[in-house]
Amino acid sequence: MSDAGKELERRIRERAYFLWLQEGRPEGRSAEFWECACVLEHEAAREAEERRIDAEERDSFPASDPPSHTGITGERRNGP
Repeated sequence: MSDAGKELERRIRERAYFLWLQEGRPEGRSAEFWECACVLEHEAAREAEERRIDAEERDSFPASDPPSHTGITGERRNGP
């Protein structure tokens, strides 16, 4: 398993453990807590990726070149 896979499994295991604790440590429901932790972890990863993309997009605008007002010929137009 890759380091990223091991890290994901660790986060899921930790999240499942805390969910189990919150529910009062019930017996026989480990699969339920594992599935819930998987869903929550994947949602968190998706949201983090969306925030990263939004930040990249925000940092890339406005474009470095101002819009051209000269048209195709390069001559300035006078009025509308």
